[in-house]
Amino acid sequence: MPDVAPLLSIQNLVTRFKSVERGKWITAVDDVSISLAPGEMVGLVGESGCGKSTLGRSIVGLEKPQSGSVIYDGVDLSTLSGRALRQKRRAIQYVFQDPYASLNDRQTIGETIAEALIIIGINDKAEHARLIHTLLDQVGLPASLAERYPRELSGGQRQRVAIARSLAVEPRVLICDEPVSALDLSIRAQVMNLFLKLHKELNVACLFIAHDLALVRQATSRTYVMYLGRIIEEGRSDELYARPSHPYTQALLASIPSADPRIEANRPPPSIFGEIPSPTNPPSGCRFRTRCPQAMEICAATPPEAVRLTPSHSARCVIAGDIYQKNKAADHVEPVPA
Repeated sequence: MPDVAPLLSIQNLVTRFKSVERGKWITAVDDVSISLAPGEMVGLVGESGCGKSTLGRSIVGLEKPQSGSVIYDGVDLSTLSGRALRQKRRAIQYVFQDPYASLNDRQTIGETIAEALIIIGINDKAEHARLIHTLLDQVGLPASLAERYPRELSGGQRQRVAIARSLAVEPRVLICDEPVSALDLSIRAQVMNLFLKLHKELNVACLFIAHDLALVRQATSRTYVMYLGRIIEEGRSDELYARPSHPYTQALLASIPSADPRIEANRPPPSIFGEIPSPTNPPSGCRFRTRCPQAMEICAATPPEAVRLTPSHSARCVIAGDIYQKNKAADHVEPVPA
């Protein structure tokens, strides 16, 4: 938890969906609490299907949570409606994963960005043109692209347009849902550098959702690890990556590929196997226990409480303290391959 008061605080959020199986529900987000300080970039990592995107969509109102709170700037958004809610929601913008699906191919780039400007009450066409050119320049695109259509742009250019559209309403929080995963490897670094540049220049808080752990490690100040709808470890990114204290986090970090063939050749076999259990019928107790190489009988009895390892690092595992102490006592910590 950062020292300053959070700008965005998610408290005990639960989001469920009806399953295709009659009478069953999928709890995609289960009692999740996270926070972002003003101007902070925070990572949210986990396997596909763990609930990361549903959490992000629940924060911006694209999904309706069953319970819990989304508190922005000290105000619980569930207590607002109408214009007051729209004004607060405007400050929290979403950058989607797929730039090919998030833009309307029937609108020019200029028309796409102008829609966002109209929402905030800017209707003068000359002002539209000026702001559109400014926003395109801000994301590294020429003003001439305003007259072109999304189908005429590359994936990286499309994602830059999507970012410009989000910035048009002057947000204070960006929810970035794997915004570079659909791009070619050669383009990912460019777009990621753009996020870091805008984050620094505009002091926008970012929740960066990703499955690329190496990317999150380099970009974020804090990281949350999610598994089957729950946060199972959280902490300062440097601490969490140096001393992962949940077996799931350890396995995730061990799976990061390395460009060094010697490291790859000596990589130990994976410590977890199989797929994430069905969210319609999650395991009792610790949800990771069915895949955990260190599971014990107690793990099935009750969901583990968070173990506070340092003031800024905690993990929900009955042996988290032991794992942390073993890491700390080691002569050196093996570097995580970049």
